[in-house]
Amino acid sequence: MRPLDTYITKMVQKPVFHKEFFAKMRTFKELEHIDVEDVNMLKLLGLPLMKYSNYAFSLETVDTSISKGKFCVVDIEANGSKPSLHQIIEIGAVMIENGVVIDEFSSLAKADVLPESIEQLTGITLEELQKAPPLRHVLESFRLFLKDAVFVAHNVNFDYYFISYALEQAGFGPLLNRKLDTIELSRKCIEAPKYGLGALTEYLGIGFEHHHRALCDAKATAEVFFKALEKLPESVQTVEELIAFTKPQHLKKRKKEKDASFKSSTTL
Repeated sequence: MRPLDTYITKMVQKPVFHKEFFAKMRTFKELEHIDVEDVNMLKLLGLPLMKYSNYAFSLETVDTSISKGKFCVVDIEANGSKPSLHQIIEIGAVMIENGVVIDEFSSLAKADVLPESIEQLTGITLEELQKAPPLRHVLESFRLFLKDAVFVAHNVNFDYYFISYALEQAGFGPLLNRKLDTIELSRKCIEAPKYGLGALTEYLGIGFEHHHRALCDAKATAEVFFKALEKLPESVQTVEELIAFTKPQHLKKRKKEKDASFKSSTTL
């Protein structure tokens, strides 16, 4: 089953009439406690919704150029890998607008459990976490920071759905932001031996203040993002086209086009 954000954003890739849009929104169990006709609430959940006309909605990202887009580059640290069993212990993010970093977010989150392996990996201590603000407070602050920007991360589904699950559990509703994976973007735009964040940044000469700390990793990912954008095909112009460019189905389509072109050339 595809995630909620996938269903909704696919629905408004093209203008959809208000009545049809709200009728479909009410069918989602995750939104049953939310006033789906409150457009401001949907934008707070991250849906970059705009009025296409007096009678229809569409996504801002469809018409917004990449240079004018809003991108929030995010990284989290957690005390385990499963959202239902573990929790976020740190969120770091940088906000990009009009092609430049304009703001950053960083906070530890209170936790009572920290495996030794995570402490060694991150350098975060249990004492620091016990003094940190409650996770609910951190999530609320982060959601206000993120707003309806495109959620960008290296291996985006891990960070996106970990945060979305935590937000739902805290009573804030799920994430509906558009999302973009810098691993997939890098594979399309940068020739490198490996595409893990550590290996890729080393190959590109991007330095780390502290690898496996959320804000440092988010800053490094933002640098990867900028370098990948420099190599984009000229045909990719809008934010929505950029998101589509990173999708697996887009890669398959490009491969089919290349194969068809090759077959055509060999039969001439």
